[in-house]
Amino acid sequence: MANIHILGAGAIGLSLANAFSRTHHTTLLVRREYATPFTFYHDQKSHVLPVEHINIYSLTQRSLVISNCFICVKAYQLAHAFYSILPYLTEQANVFISHNGMTNLNEFKQHLSPKQALFFFSTSMGGLKINDTTVQATGVGETYLGVSNATASERLSYCFSEFFSSLLPHSKIHPDIEQLRWQKLLVNIAINPLSAIHQIRNGQLRQPKYASTILQLLNEACAVARAEKIDVELSEALTTAYQVMARTQNNSSSMAQDVLNNRKTEVEAICGYIVQRGEHHSIDTPFNRKMLIQLLDSHN
Repeated sequence: MANIHILGAGAIGLSLANAFSRTHHTTLLVRREYATPFTFYHDQKSHVLPVEHINIYSLTQRSLVISNCFICVKAYQLAHAFYSILPYLTEQANVFISHNGMTNLNEFKQHLSPKQALFFFSTSMGGLKINDTTVQATGVGETYLGVSNATASERLSYCFSEFFSSLLPHSKIHPDIEQLRWQKLLVNIAINPLSAIHQIRNGQLRQPKYASTILQLLNEACAVARAEKIDVELSEALTTAYQVMARTQNNSSSMAQDVLNNRKTEVEAICGYIVQRGEHHSIDTPFNRKMLIQLLDSHN
């Protein structure tokens, strides 16, 4: 039995807690105190998650030891989350990061010791937050694990077996972390902005009226990806995006949920990233820019 800390009590964080707590001692690191227990709802049945929770703002008052940390937060929250747990990592800690959009992982790698491993995982498992402490499973999805430093490469087989293949259905190892992150970004671009703006579930994006916009969004993103030396094809990006829409047809994207609840979205790390890198490479990205402006305006 391993000791696992999950930073973030969103849909993904609680879904992981549900999976990991079956065989591991699992603790949630959260931003406030909760009076009611965390609950997982699946197939019209619910159960209380056998997990503890600790307020990250009280960490200085505890002698906390973190050996396996899963950081499941929004892209714009990642830096604060990472630096919050950094002092408590063991000498040989494993850190797993997951978020939508793109961030610079090199910023975090340089703060880890040579014996600390950094992983990135991408997942399309579906979850809907019913309230602050309850998540409802809405789809299985696929989960891919990749490595972001040499130490993670050495531990990949063990960590995949211990935390992913045995507990998370449809888990796979991905051999190229940057390719993995771009693939996730392209799916995010195809699904999240439109589902958020129109407040529809993922499967509804397969309607013909959205096809042209999805094509243009991905065409711009693929052009930027190729300028970044990432090997992607528009046809493959479209196929993958529509496969995810079909697999997660009943899911509401995280961005759609954010807009519904008047929360800040990750659009700056998704469409905004394409706009930013497009400007760097002198590539025009009007469709991604339109999504960016529209979603930023919706929160203001």
